[in-house]
Amino acid sequence: MSPSLLRPMSLGRLFGIPLFVTPLAILLTLWIVFQAMALGGAVAAGELIGILFLLIMALLAHELGHALMARHFGLRVLDITIRPLGGAARIEGMMAQPKVEGLVAAAGPGVNLCFLAIFALFPGRIGEVGMWIHGSLALGNLIPAFPLDGGRILRSWLSRRASLTDASRAAIALSNLLLLILFAVSIRYDFVLIALVLCGYLAWMARMELMQVILRTGQAPLLSPEEVWKRALTRKPPEDTVVDNLFEDESDTQESTDDLENFHGSMEEYFRQKKSSKNP
Repeated sequence: MSPSLLRPMSLGRLFGIPLFVTPLAILLTLWIVFQAMALGGAVAAGELIGILFLLIMALLAHELGHALMARHFGLRVLDITIRPLGGAARIEGMMAQPKVEGLVAAAGPGVNLCFLAIFALFPGRIGEVGMWIHGSLALGNLIPAFPLDGGRILRSWLSRRASLTDASRAAIALSNLLLLILFAVSIRYDFVLIALVLCGYLAWMARMELMQVILRTGQAPLLSPEEVWKRALTRKPPEDTVVDNLFEDESDTQESTDDLENFHGSMEEYFRQKKSSKNP
């Protein structure tokens, strides 16, 4: 696949936030419309265009929910990009405030639920389609599978009594369990290919998220997922619980990233060396 198909194109600004779309998303949309026209004629294509328009607007509303909530907490929103498998709002400094991340993550599905209630007032086909799209986006994103919004809300809750890296790994462990269940169900009901692509994509994205957290915090996971869950479900936090204090100095973050990229050895050796340099 040509890299240019994944390179975002500018669509302007909304609420001062730069909007982008990938050419692949545009080509995929056009291909779907042409297929509908070939199979069902102009009427079917016209109906599909309307559904796709409602879907794109729902995705945009979802991401704006994240972006505007992040702004409310003083975070910088870099841009919003529409991709073939959905949208993404890039928000700077989110990892520095894991508790805020949960509220920002919940804002997207919250906006979709509000629109679901609005479309419930519309009669006929428009109301039905609008309710189905916004309901699917809201409920689908609330599944506690990383990196969906539900996974981020879960990590925010777990990070109350564990470091961000430990909370991330514990959330991803539950996510992977849910993906295995989904794949098992797909075998039973014969949608293996779709489930395989979806599960593979989500598992890979979760892995990349964990690596990014490790790079940015300079801290490897220390607790097992079981211990993180035990602490989260305990009323009184353990005395040795350490909650991350991230990004006190942006230059330190970049230095840690560069050091890890240039280090030749295991992850355990790297963090042991970092710890000994900080505590001579």
